[in-house]
Amino acid sequence: MPTSTSKSIDSPRKGRPSPPDRVKLSRVGEDAHGSLVRTALEGGGVNLGYCSVIDGVPTGHAVVMLQPDGQNSIIIVGGANTTGWPDVLPDEDLGFIKSAGIVLLQREVPDSVNIQVAKAARSGGVPVILDAGGVDSPVPEELLSSVDVFSPNETELGRLTGLPTENFGQISRAVLKLHEKGVKQVLVKLGAKGSALFVQGQEPIKQPIVSAQKVIDTTGAGDTFTAAFAVALVEGKSKAECLRFAAAAASLCVQVKGAIPSMPDRQSVIKLLKSL
Repeated sequence: MPTSTSKSIDSPRKGRPSPPDRVKLSRVGEDAHGSLVRTALEGGGVNLGYCSVIDGVPTGHAVVMLQPDGQNSIIIVGGANTTGWPDVLPDEDLGFIKSAGIVLLQREVPDSVNIQVAKAARSGGVPVILDAGGVDSPVPEELLSSVDVFSPNETELGRLTGLPTENFGQISRAVLKLHEKGVKQVLVKLGAKGSALFVQGQEPIKQPIVSAQKVIDTTGAGDTFTAAFAVALVEGKSKAECLRFAAAAASLCVQVKGAIPSMPDRQSVIKLLKSL
């Protein structure tokens, strides 16, 4: 699915038109995983009018191997996420994207799809955030130059730039390499060290973690962080406020086992922020 949505922090744009019948901006397979995904999304209030069911391929999913300390390793099964996309997305699809409040992309769909979506969004004045997760390969410069915010974790940042990222100075130098490729804003997730937003020509904005009572499962924490940042951004919060909102959401996420169940609702995030 080219965009990412969660029940917790989703903020639908008011007045958005219903999608034409043929507009299909996400896809699942006709299998048990697809049913589970659709049920979970419907339970979270996500509009599935944009979703198509693809015959003969599995639903895109991830196999998570959880370690005792809450860290994880993930094997991605592309399935419907990578299969059957047209070379050129229909104008109706791309036109509808321009009505979004914000577009959040990740790399479990083909880069060619992300490039078209990002360009359509940008042409409509819609902010675009690209999470680096999803595939271990270089990001096309055409894609990097078409997004407003690129969000890797420190490991992905090092892998994509070929530079060390063991300390903040090294991270800053790696981010500079991305700036040179046309990315003006880089949102780096630093795990237990928090996060930082690098805006070209400005001092980085640092955000420490919001401490969790107990880390049970880190699966989905990065996705939760980036999604929460996107929601706060589209709602007009300052960049520092966006980082803080995202850190609170990620803190709640790691305290619950499982990717979908761990994504917190808005009330829980606000309650945690008020308690800090």
